[in-house]
Amino acid sequence: MDQLIELLFKQGLRPLSVFPDATALEEQMSRSELSALMVLQFHGEMAMSELAGELGAPLSTATSIAKRLQKKGWIARKPSDTDQRSILVALTDEGKQLADKGKATLSDMFDRIQDALTPEEIAQFVQLMIKVGKALQQPPTGRPAGAEQKPRSIQIED
Repeated sequence: MDQLIELLFKQGLRPLSVFPDATALEEQMSRSELSALMVLQFHGEMAMSELAGELGAPLSTATSIAKRLQKKGWIARKPSDTDQRSILVALTDEGKQLADKGKATLSDMFDRIQDALTPEEIAQFVQLMIKVGKALQQPPTGRPAGAEQKPRSIQIED
């Protein structure tokens, strides 16, 4: 289930937004902040650029989120020992507690799903979630990743 939770957050999906028990967490922080805390819980200390990649957000956005989390005392930021240009972020004890609450809420949600599905349906559900996650990582159909559309020529009559 940990892989499924990580997959959901990596794809920018917000499973907690459809789960009423997550209201208490959402009153304390934004969904982006919770996502950052949970990514750090899964991966441990990481560079800001790595966090941005995991969140699927530009570095400037991830930096803004990290600054808010640091101000709240939930993460610590420090320069890398090997590269002073790189900033590393890690959860504080309070941040770990909040990430644990988020993970527990998600685990409860998945427990409910497991109670509602047969083992065969659970296997199908996980396979479909992985398939959807992979599909969301692919570029839109018909265009390779990073390809720009060519401008169309429009003839103008005199």
